[in-house]
Amino acid sequence: MSARRIGPPPESVRALEVDGDISLYDRSSQRALMLNGTASAIWRLADGERTLDEVIAELASSYHADAGAIRTDVERTVRDLVDAGFLPA
Repeated sequence: MSARRIGPPPESVRALEVDGDISLYDRSSQRALMLNGTASAIWRLADGERTLDEVIAELASSYHADAGAIRTDVERTVRDLVDAGFLPA
């Protein structure tokens, strides 16, 4: 998974940002999802240009965290977004 690019979201997915948090809505499945601040940061980086490793590195730098310490949480969030249909597999 680490070498695969993350995103971009399907065209049916719309994102609305309110106070730094992002709400997602998929018109095709009529599903909605509210992301917390950390998941919102991951979503912003899931543009199809970055790999999972690059997303983790950018987040680690932004949050002054060890990349190894946040890897599992980032992987889980990306997997959850894929499983929910908000990011492509």
